[in-house]
Amino acid sequence: MKKLLSLVFCLSVLCVTGLSADAKKSKEADQQSQVKDAQFYYNEGIRYETHNNKEGAIDVYAKAVALDPEFDAARIAKAQLAYFYGRYEEALADYEYLYNKPGYGAGAFYDNRINCRIKLGQYAEALDDMYEVILAFCGQVKVYDQMKQLVSEHPELAYKLKPESHPELNAKYKENAKIMRDYARTFKDARNNINEPELYDFFMDVAIALNPESLNTEWDGTVEVGSTVYRKGPSGHDEVTEVEINQKSETTPPVEE
Repeated sequence: MKKLLSLVFCLSVLCVTGLSADAKKSKEADQQSQVKDAQFYYNEGIRYETHNNKEGAIDVYAKAVALDPEFDAARIAKAQLAYFYGRYEEALADYEYLYNKPGYGAGAFYDNRINCRIKLGQYAEALDDMYEVILAFCGQVKVYDQMKQLVSEHPELAYKLKPESHPELNAKYKENAKIMRDYARTFKDARNNINEPELYDFFMDVAIALNPESLNTEWDGTVEVGSTVYRKGPSGHDEVTEVEINQKSETTPPVEE
């Protein structure tokens, strides 16, 4: 009787073991059958972030971008994490890609893009980017102040504060001359007791550099005072979402190649 029970027990163990092995093989087969496309690696990047390995997620998002350069969500996620981890060359390459892509332009993550240039010692290029942001937004006091700060640290670049030193950008944004002119006049408006001669002079000089003919038209007063001093980006890409960066986890799952 004991021998019979032992035999039954052994057979049961073998059956359970066999079923477990079959289930494992089935799971492995399902994983292997998954298409390793850009969406797969994007999802893997999200999984990495969920497991608190945000820096490791950069390389996973890079796989998605390599397979599909037009996958903006993966590129933006990669750029943001690369920036916050000090991988400025990688981040800048992605921000420049977005800058050159229709629908983004100068307003796309400009704070991070400019800061990457500064971190990499590209001060002249950073000032060019700042000036273009001012043109694209038709006025940005905050960015003008950043230009002055950078020039104070690198006085050899003081010429970059002069609008005429950016002829190509002036030609590119010529159509914004009148709006810039109206914006300048908000800093010299007796009706609202505003008198900021430095800002008036700078933004008026910008308007003239864009198109001298803009001075020959009447101000229609359409530019409001106050909230327009710090303009929002034209395409909604000026705001950068802060991401919380935590320490890398030791239990992060591996990426499937």
